[in-house]
Amino acid sequence: MAMKKFLFIICIALCWACTGEDSQEVKRGNRSALPEASGEAGEIVIIVNKKKYDKELGDALKDVFQEYVDGLTRSEPMFTLRVIEPSEFNRIFKIARNIVYVTSFEGNSAADKWLQGTFGEESRNRIMNNPELFMQTSEDQYAKNQKVLQLFGKDDNTLIENLLANRKAVQNYFNIAEKQRLAKALKMSSASKMILQQVNNQLGVNIKIPAGYELANLEDDFMWARFLPPVGASKNLFVYYKDYESQDEFEYENVIALRNEIGKKYIYGDPENEESFMITETEFMQPTFRTIDFNNQYTVEMRGAWKTNNFSVGGTFISYTFVDQPSNRLYYIEGFIIHPNEKHRELIREMESLLTTFRSAAP
Repeated sequence: MAMKKFLFIICIALCWACTGEDSQEVKRGNRSALPEASGEAGEIVIIVNKKKYDKELGDALKDVFQEYVDGLTRSEPMFTLRVIEPSEFNRIFKIARNIVYVTSFEGNSAADKWLQGTFGEESRNRIMNNPELFMQTSEDQYAKNQKVLQLFGKDDNTLIENLLANRKAVQNYFNIAEKQRLAKALKMSSASKMILQQVNNQLGVNIKIPAGYELANLEDDFMWARFLPPVGASKNLFVYYKDYESQDEFEYENVIALRNEIGKKYIYGDPENEESFMITETEFMQPTFRTIDFNNQYTVEMRGAWKTNNFSVGGTFISYTFVDQPSNRLYYIEGFIIHPNEKHRELIREMESLLTTFRSAAP
């Protein structure tokens, strides 16, 4: 019910756009002539009255946008924030990849007036008369591939309440945008297409394998592709399947047991040491689980840390477990990272983006 309510609010919000001077300028502009959006992956520019950002409104914004990412071995916020006043919103910030305007109609400072001025009279009346309205989205306002979010309320408390109540939807707007950008940026090569053809012939599945990946292992029920640069993060994708037996296989302890079984059988920690293999870290850090809709299938998503049984190396992972009903196969697909003492947030987001390209072609 809450999600339906949220979607209804968004549909209403999308029916009317801001009518301030800047917005009219964009409407008249030629989007094909816009520069490409810039900025680091996962970075958001927030335009707000900084005095309010130092109070409850800022606490709510940080609570939503800087919530820690589940399953990482070190605490990392979901997004990196750059907070500016409207007076600082120059040409550099205007082409940021992700922009958030935060407008409360409570306040008379120059910053408040500027933000309030991005709304026309009709839009203001709607906001004042309907406290459930709090958000609208747009794209390519000042740059190509740019995502823009407006958060607004008749006063600070109303905006805070709506923001916290709909945190997942607000987060997902930018999470989805970042994954879509990654999907476009990660290109396949002739070599990686040949690897995919081998995987497809052997397993009857498709999954995007970017340029630079090599095939580490291919069995009748398993494939492992990896990217091993001389310096930097090692990125790994693997796909495993077995006959589906019962719903019990989706129980969390059974998903972990399945992962450990796959790791012991197929994923070595050291090619020179046959006794080294991957296991799931559960002693110092428990994996996190949630159920999602993946390709219209009930799916268990697991995030967490992994290590080798001899503690030689470790990292983080994200996985999906689901059933392909036509073939009665239980699939376990995963992306995992090796990058000691470095940040993993964007790397795991990249793995997530690749996993979502998985399709079963099995009969």
